[in-house]
Amino acid sequence: MKKRVAIVGAGLCGSLLAALLRDRFAVTVIERGPKKRPLFDDVDCATGELNTSINRAEGLGGTTNYWHNALIELDDHDLRKAGIEPRGFAPYYQQAWSFFLSPSELAECNRAWESNRATVERGASTLAHMVLPQARHNAWQLANTRHPGAAIDVVYGHVDRITPGADGAPAQIEVRGKGGVQRVVADHVLVCAGGIGTPIVLARSLGQDDGMCGGYHDHPMAYVAKVKLRPDSKLKAVSCMATRSAEVRAGIIYTNDDLKTVVYLRPAIDMRLGSITGPARYILSDLRNDPFSPRKILRLLGNLEAVREAVLFKTRAGFRGDYYSVLILGEQTPLPTRGVRLARGKRPALNWEVTPAELRSYERGVDAFFAEYADDILERRVLPVGKWDFRNAAHHSGTADQFVARPGDTSLDFFAATQLPGTYVCDGSILRAAGIANSGLTLVALAYRLAELLRA
Repeated sequence: MKKRVAIVGAGLCGSLLAALLRDRFAVTVIERGPKKRPLFDDVDCATGELNTSINRAEGLGGTTNYWHNALIELDDHDLRKAGIEPRGFAPYYQQAWSFFLSPSELAECNRAWESNRATVERGASTLAHMVLPQARHNAWQLANTRHPGAAIDVVYGHVDRITPGADGAPAQIEVRGKGGVQRVVADHVLVCAGGIGTPIVLARSLGQDDGMCGGYHDHPMAYVAKVKLRPDSKLKAVSCMATRSAEVRAGIIYTNDDLKTVVYLRPAIDMRLGSITGPARYILSDLRNDPFSPRKILRLLGNLEAVREAVLFKTRAGFRGDYYSVLILGEQTPLPTRGVRLARGKRPALNWEVTPAELRSYERGVDAFFAEYADDILERRVLPVGKWDFRNAAHHSGTADQFVARPGDTSLDFFAATQLPGTYVCDGSILRAAGIANSGLTLVALAYRLAELLRA
């Protein structure tokens, strides 16, 4: 008789793990199901603008219904900071790339990457290699296509808590759904509910209904300037390169105080700052989930400059022009005071503020960019640092740090919830660092690693 595995959450990691384990175990996936505003209905956030573009739990596949599949490998330094030993991790990255791209598609992207690096990379900076497949994928559908096999049971509902069995007995997962509370029994539980959902499930399973799930970090993002480039600037060539199957974008990275700041250039109409200030600056991303919102449509009508520049960006037509907006994403330090706070009888609250030290690091990164590319920039208009309007990037990470094993483990212990026997975590909440952006590729690699360990 197969052992039973229950997977909490059918997002990027949960979907892949279910497909990978389906033939060795009897797999049940517990998924909340479609809900219009799940994050905002369930979590308060008073510290800054929360990214509204990809925080939607939309049934099987989770937020990958809206995710743009942006793929970045963490370098060895970032992996060590995250608690992952780089030696031996390359095969899992290769599996993760293959999950999204064929060998020929990946080879094309790598050639574009080498060209970008040869064109731009020099002593003062390094490059972020971001690959965006032209075909967006729902993780549940893609995982079932890549790894077909035995049937997977799906239970819809909200997980309240996990109760481990005594003396090796199976665990019980309390699931609250439309028909009331049911209990799913499993020999192993994999919690893949994301950087906000997972710590809430773990804390409540341990009776910690009051307190902070600290260690949170993300990639705060802000538009900081507009520039006019020389007609022959090499920055135009590397900002966005298109292959037959993907876009390859180069972010320019500066490191200060062991924190990275990455600079991305987005095409612009002119040097006016209106399109990069105010609520309309990310409006097309927000409309992706809520296209009939009267409030957002009014924002659009009030800032047609932002609309025109968004169209330039989406169609890639503006990447050979002269005008660009400067977008930064910054790395954050995991802090015990930053994270998800639970209070009995209240909704959990997310605190993700940018600290003064982080802001100084980002400012130094922007200054270094302008110094390094002074010869390429004919004109620039920079917002004062005090007006850098940061937004959460929805790469919620680090919040399970107090619940899982310490860094350095490459065994099942790396994923284990130490106080919940038979329970493992695989999502952004176990990353103690995440480089400069988009941890999805690393999480897919970790899912392949965890599945291999469980099958063994």
